[in-house]
Amino acid sequence: MLKVAIFQFSGTGNTYYISQLIQGEMREKRIICDLYAIEALKESNHLIDHYDVIGLGYPIYGSSIPYIVRKWMNRLRFRRDKRGFVFCTQMMFSGDGAAYGARLLRKKGYRILEQEHFNMPNNITDYKIFKSSRLINYEKIESKNIKKVKRFVKNILLEKKQLTGSNPISLLLGLTQRIPYHLMERRFMNHAILLEKNCTLCNKCVELCPTKNFVIKDGTLRVRNRCILCYRCVNHCPVQALHINKRGLVDTPYHGPTKQFKIKDVMIDDPLNEVIDELEIIQ
Repeated sequence: MLKVAIFQFSGTGNTYYISQLIQGEMREKRIICDLYAIEALKESNHLIDHYDVIGLGYPIYGSSIPYIVRKWMNRLRFRRDKRGFVFCTQMMFSGDGAAYGARLLRKKGYRILEQEHFNMPNNITDYKIFKSSRLINYEKIESKNIKKVKRFVKNILLEKKQLTGSNPISLLLGLTQRIPYHLMERRFMNHAILLEKNCTLCNKCVELCPTKNFVIKDGTLRVRNRCILCYRCVNHCPVQALHINKRGLVDTPYHGPTKQFKIKDVMIDDPLNEVIDELEIIQ
């Protein structure tokens, strides 16, 4: 029986949401499919040994992959015995957002079955140019993405190789964003988070940050300059004391792609990751 593992990083929930839809569709087809949070893993090669197909999901930053995901990928062993698929979430377009991740996986020996982009609500909430009314149509998001996920999974299983973002125009569009983003990434990340005086030391940012960027010491919240621009702390600060834009504050935070969404879910492995008994019996 086919065994699939999805490794994902999600700043504010969009990629996690799509990962869950893919996992659900896989399990509907009686395929073993487990979901892992990249930020919770120190090393994944031992996990990959137990799967046939590896999925990789991430949000797009400037047509690039989040630093935490690139770092995880660098630790992967080279292996030609595994197949893979890649998907990314984006606000509007990323050019070759998924194709870029697929190229990195190919360098590790993986045979890519499919790659896709999923448009999701914007989580950048302290820049006026990106702000929206936050009147999110959850039903429309779900309906649109369920259809797309069904097609995506079908193509993976049939190995149709409809590789979104691999054409020259998409590559060019991606490069126009990715090159300047990489040039400023480290400098910007090191001094990204700005703190307002209304901070209540509630400890939420300390608990949520995927890179342990915050610490409370001597009655003060301190920043360690490890920000990866995921916007998780910015959107989940209960008093909107954190922001990245020097000239803008958060007025309406983004709390996720569904009404029931809980941000802490993106940080841990799926509790159903143990192999499902009935599927093992069928095998």
